[in-house]
Amino acid sequence: MKRMATKEGWKNVILVVLLVAAAFLIGRLSAQVEYLKGGANVAAVPTAAPQAQASKIDVAGLKKIASDVKLDVKKFESCLSSNKYEKKVKDDLAYAGTIGVSGTPTFFINGVMLVGAQPQSEFEKVIDAELKDGSGDKVLGLKSGGYVRGNKNAKIKLVEFSDFECPFCTRAYPIVQAILDKYGDKISLEYRHNPLNFHPNAQKAAEASECAGEQGKFWEMHDAIFKVQG
Repeated sequence: MKRMATKEGWKNVILVVLLVAAAFLIGRLSAQVEYLKGGANVAAVPTAAPQAQASKIDVAGLKKIASDVKLDVKKFESCLSSNKYEKKVKDDLAYAGTIGVSGTPTFFINGVMLVGAQPQSEFEKVIDAELKDGSGDKVLGLKSGGYVRGNKNAKIKLVEFSDFECPFCTRAYPIVQAILDKYGDKISLEYRHNPLNFHPNAQKAAEASECAGEQGKFWEMHDAIFKVQG
């Protein structure tokens, strides 16, 4: 009799365990059904990662800018694809390193170095001091080789080493324009290339400005490249 009771007891325990397991599985299935009814399956569908936005100054962008500034686009494209000015730009970059330029933008105001997108007031402090007491002799140590905007005989010679893809150079662009407007014939700007190697479009953008220069529109291309990113 004891054995019979023991067997019956174990059967009851097993039955209870099975019922609990069945209830758990039914609960899980019910929860999943309700989850799907609520539209969760839509959120579970993987979505494509957003594509990176194309640069405004990649080769296609540079060609568009060339058209916008009224260049002969066929001549421009031929110049750009030939890498005609690759060495000239790289020579500028190498020269910049020899005179202590390590970042962009870097400016020399009559030879006085000013680094970064400084506020206009910082430029004016140096310029006003040079206009008052400076001779401009310090600038003679800089080797010329870039395009010059303004009065080439101006007492204040501003030389800029810049990168068309550098966000700080883009930020400095309107400041430099304001300085040129304020000082007029008292100042000139010479632009030199310093494309940083981690900016993938900077080298080609620099070459593009030189190709535009062949058609007498270096400064138009220079301005348009910075403005399109501003």
